[in-house]
Amino acid sequence: MGTPWDSATTGYFEEWVPRFVPYHTSLVHELVLALGQRVLVAHAGSGAEVLAARRIVGGSGHVRATDTSPAMIARLSARMSAAGFDGVACEVADAADTRGAPFHAIMCAFAPSREAGDADRVSVLAAWAKALHPSGKIGIMTWGPSDPDDPFEMMASALEDVEGMPLRPHRIDAARASMQTMFGGAGLSMVRHTVVRHTLNFPSAELFARGLQNARSWRELWDRLGEARAARVASRFFEKAGGPSVPLACQPPATIAIAALPGADVELAHRPSVRVPRVGD
Repeated sequence: MGTPWDSATTGYFEEWVPRFVPYHTSLVHELVLALGQRVLVAHAGSGAEVLAARRIVGGSGHVRATDTSPAMIARLSARMSAAGFDGVACEVADAADTRGAPFHAIMCAFAPSREAGDADRVSVLAAWAKALHPSGKIGIMTWGPSDPDDPFEMMASALEDVEGMPLRPHRIDAARASMQTMFGGAGLSMVRHTVVRHTLNFPSAELFARGLQNARSWRELWDRLGEARAARVASRFFEKAGGPSVPLACQPPATIAIAALPGADVELAHRPSVRVPRVGD
């Protein structure tokens, strides 16, 4: 089955991938990787976190990067070769595929929302929990909490105003309690929940809207709506943004959540040693 990645354009990699690199780097930073460790990156996509992880674990470590899109894996493999990185296995695989375990870290940026619902996400997390090294950590990143002044949120709001449809009906709830429940259902305990922001600049609201035509889920949506309906959504967005020529600068919030096995001793970016609470602690 195809994914939005299979139709990703060159424009996507030029327009959006560089903008999101700081977010992927923040996730890797929070996981505190070390030389020689084994890392699994699920739904690896363009591979920014794969590169960052490989730089840290070095040639004595190992990074396994998986994605369900053969096109993305081919691109990612070429990117690793161009960087001169060995010790990186780029494979077409489902998120729950944990061959090569145990892993010191398992990470997934933004993509957990691709799972169809809470039950599917918990199933994937449970598979990851079984694949962890005793002191290993799982890190996920999702957009949110919602910020109504974020142009991405304004465009999503315009879509709902005009078409009556949400953009991401299965997006992970970034709230602390919701993430605790999600991890708990997989037998994990959350040890870190933090929000990161990085600045994104766009010359105009119109160029931002055009750029979304190259974005993953948005491109698929525009194709489905057709030119006339998509134009009405864009027009509503311009009303919210203050006009098509208004420059946009934003810091979209993204939530990083880290979980580990109950009772384990783990290292976090803000604390050198943490005993993961057991159920009922």
